[in-house]
Amino acid sequence: MESKEKKKPRLLIENMPWIRIQMISAIATSLLLFTVCFWTLPINTSGLKDPAGRLAFAIRWLFISSLSMIFALFGVLRVRGSSNAVDPINGGAEHLIEVPNRILRNTVEQYFLHMAGVLTLSTILDASSLKVIPILAGLFLLGRFTYGVGYSQSPFNRSFGFIMTFIPTLLVYVYCTYRMFTGNLLLS
Repeated sequence: MESKEKKKPRLLIENMPWIRIQMISAIATSLLLFTVCFWTLPINTSGLKDPAGRLAFAIRWLFISSLSMIFALFGVLRVRGSSNAVDPINGGAEHLIEVPNRILRNTVEQYFLHMAGVLTLSTILDASSLKVIPILAGLFLLGRFTYGVGYSQSPFNRSFGFIMTFIPTLLVYVYCTYRMFTGNLLLS
């Protein structure tokens, strides 16, 4: 038991350079993709002036982002359907779906944060800037895909996808919080 506890921190320390590389690469990739997409994609949102239209636009793109949960769910179903984990009560093979379940759970958690951020953002941005919403949805899907693939290979390969999902969401939260408090948007 003691050697197992000593081995865990050592594994983390040994893999920390690789984890840092993934984190830095994900931030750089996200920034690059966001910038290129923002300036090159022909998305015209200038006609979205009323709140209902803006929210409808955001909800449609959130539907696209929600496909990540469907893909993660299929990951669980694929393992359940092709192993003894098909019977979660009597199967005794629940360890086989531990990683797919974690991928699904993290995807649902990340989606909830993404959804709240995008909905709030759609009420704050001016109409011509709403084109960031499809870009954020694309980054979210790409991040969730790379998270699932990486985590399926090794827990130490999930950082790229996690950061690609989390950092844009975090930046949306920072921006929305800043705008709400400096623009007196909470009381209007």
